[in-house]
Amino acid sequence: MSVRMNCSCLIIFSLVLEVFSHLEGCHVGWTHFQDKCYFFSHTTASWFDAGEACTQFHSKLAEPRIVTESNFLKSQSQFLNVNMWIGISDIIKEDRWEFSSTQEVVKNTEFGPGEPNACTAENCVALWKDFHGMWVDLACTERLNFICEADAVSDFGALIG
Repeated sequence: MSVRMNCSCLIIFSLVLEVFSHLEGCHVGWTHFQDKCYFFSHTTASWFDAGEACTQFHSKLAEPRIVTESNFLKSQSQFLNVNMWIGISDIIKEDRWEFSSTQEVVKNTEFGPGEPNACTAENCVALWKDFHGMWVDLACTERLNFICEADAVSDFGALIG
């Protein structure tokens, strides 16, 4: 009887987790913050492949646009203790840092000490654990963890994922 009880409790717990994740507007495995959902990868990829992986999840590489969002992403990368790609680069024009989804110029950069530092050799931005999540420019071919971002959905019918 106790095996059935434990199994039933596990099923109920799983269902409760699923319901709460849907109430937030994010799928299981995604983190809800303000009006967005974030996926913090546990695998590495080049900046381009990371962007493609995010596209497969109907999302994009994270583009921190306000201070609270930037601080949240930095704190999460620090908690995970990994370097993480975000959706900012100067691929199109050197030293013109743009959000990859819109090519809008980033107004407030958060580069770490001595960064950016490699001119045309490093065009993609990552949150760097040794700089407490501040930005570094790296070669886009480097393999790092990455952060995907999508809008949270308040409608219970259409969820990202």
